[in-house]
Amino acid sequence: MEFEGQYRLAQSPKYDCLLFDLDDTLYPFSSGISAHCTMNIEDYMLEKLQIEKENIPDISNILYKHYGTTMAGLRAIGYKFDYDEYHSFVHGRLPYDKLKPDLVLRHLLLSLPIRKVIFTNGDKIHAAKVLNRMGLEGCFEGIICFETLNPPEDSSFSEDEIAETEIFDILGHFSRADANVELPKSPLLCKPSEDAMIQALKIANIDPQRTIFFDDSIRNIAAGKRIGLHTVLVGKSSRIKGADQALESIHNIKEALPELWEEAEKSEEILYSGKVSIETSVTA
Repeated sequence: MEFEGQYRLAQSPKYDCLLFDLDDTLYPFSSGISAHCTMNIEDYMLEKLQIEKENIPDISNILYKHYGTTMAGLRAIGYKFDYDEYHSFVHGRLPYDKLKPDLVLRHLLLSLPIRKVIFTNGDKIHAAKVLNRMGLEGCFEGIICFETLNPPEDSSFSEDEIAETEIFDILGHFSRADANVELPKSPLLCKPSEDAMIQALKIANIDPQRTIFFDDSIRNIAAGKRIGLHTVLVGKSSRIKGADQALESIHNIKEALPELWEEAEKSEEILYSGKVSIETSVTA
């Protein structure tokens, strides 16, 4: 009877899933990938959407601030474009060679017999390239990405649809003193939208109360906290409102959350000790 109680405890750790953002979380902001991504987005706005060059930085910043991603904001204000083409332009030209294999992180991830899932606003090709360059293939159960939350059937538009597009004047909206007109909503789901995050958890069958969420974005962390996730801000040494913990680097995960490894060791000791007389199997 006493052992049965121990077994149930071992099978029910406090957390059963680690949810990781990808960019600037699994690798540092200092890699320069983020800066190149911003440049590519602005080039796309200029070359593909014919937005006036002098307005692009302000429009991009406003859209990112209010919609989570510039892409979601562009769709909200009326621009229609092929999503795959956008991702190919923005991510396809990134200097992935700046990312190097991270054997330390790989060892840390693989040393935990717990579900590990990626949750990124990026597309699946980008996510795969990042994980490949970092040598992190096989470390995660799955990837929640742009395509997960945004069906491919909505990703292309006819020339007539594009020609008939009416663009919402986002700069004019914020320059007017009396801006009572509501901002248009985006048809795209992405962080930090709580709807997007709840949908992502539902798709992956993740219980927020038993999940630790790692992200470099303060907005994403705040949204994660509101929906019940245990939140860890990555890339900062100081904890902010909405973050349960802060890590200067993802490499500090074991120092900040030693209980994860302690629980794993206890579970292993109980499950595989000589006291166990039945054959057991563990699915990580």
